[in-house]
Amino acid sequence: MVFLVPYDGSSPARVALERAVEYGTALDRDVVAVSYIPTGNSYAERRQWVDRDDDFPLESVTQDLQRKIEEATDDTELRYTDVSAHSPAGGFSEEVRQTAGDVDATVLFVGSDDEDVVVPVGEEADEEYDVHVVRN
Repeated sequence: MVFLVPYDGSSPARVALERAVEYGTALDRDVVAVSYIPTGNSYAERRQWVDRDDDFPLESVTQDLQRKIEEATDDTELRYTDVSAHSPAGGFSEEVRQTAGDVDATVLFVGSDDEDVVVPVGEEADEEYDVHVVRN
């Protein structure tokens, strides 16, 4: 049994990772944190992470996420996935589904500040994992 946590360094993602680690420790399960790092300057410019003339600091972003995950836990496996500057047709949820299948995840922990989070029902209901929405 693997617990998967999409991790972007935000407070909700940090709380989801901490919760997954708590459950993973109690149930003797592996926890995998995955970060989806958009490549290309256009995404970073739209998010105002870099100025138009600056290069996207992929290495420093990766190191920052690694440090934040290590601060949360010593035992979490970390994976990075580079994605294009434009999210795929299914959004990042399609990337998460792919990763969940790759690591044989049984539970997906998703952090959210939104009180009105809706987990889609339909084709996604056939997924092989549960979804736990973790709020602060």
